[in-house]
Amino acid sequence: MTYKMAAVLLAAALLAGCGRGDGGGAGGSAAGFPKPAKPYTSEEAAKNGDVVNMHGRYANLDKWLAFAERVESGKDEPAQARVTEYTIEGDPIFSELVYDGQSIHFTYDNAMDAFGKDLGRPAATCAGIARQAGKDGIVQYALKGCDGEAGGFFRLAVPEKELGPG
Repeated sequence: MTYKMAAVLLAAALLAGCGRGDGGGAGGSAAGFPKPAKPYTSEEAAKNGDVVNMHGRYANLDKWLAFAERVESGKDEPAQARVTEYTIEGDPIFSELVYDGQSIHFTYDNAMDAFGKDLGRPAATCAGIARQAGKDGIVQYALKGCDGEAGGFFRLAVPEKELGPG
């Protein structure tokens, strides 16, 4: 993809996000993610291609690994992933990551969390993904080089055994 095309796509995504008429909250995504509607079950999330963490049960981890690999490769090829994690009560919290070939545009959305304070879809632009393997067999993914506090909202903890060989 050429630089001009990537710039046009990024500008379109930013304009679409600024022009949201739904008042914010769940599903104002400009990146082409399916708009979730209440109730948004883990089964529906998995069917939509979301990377799902339902209390340690995962779906579509292959999509996360493909996204992370694309970012880490440094290739100028766009990619995106939406990670949907569920609270103890079963409410979804969305982390949308859009890689434009150079940086990750991250949006956090907890509007469907009935017991959380709706934070209004905070966003950040980040340089990449940090991957750290812990002694407990858990691999932690986080965003690095972010231009704002919102980047700190993203954490994905996956047991190494769930990631398969590699």
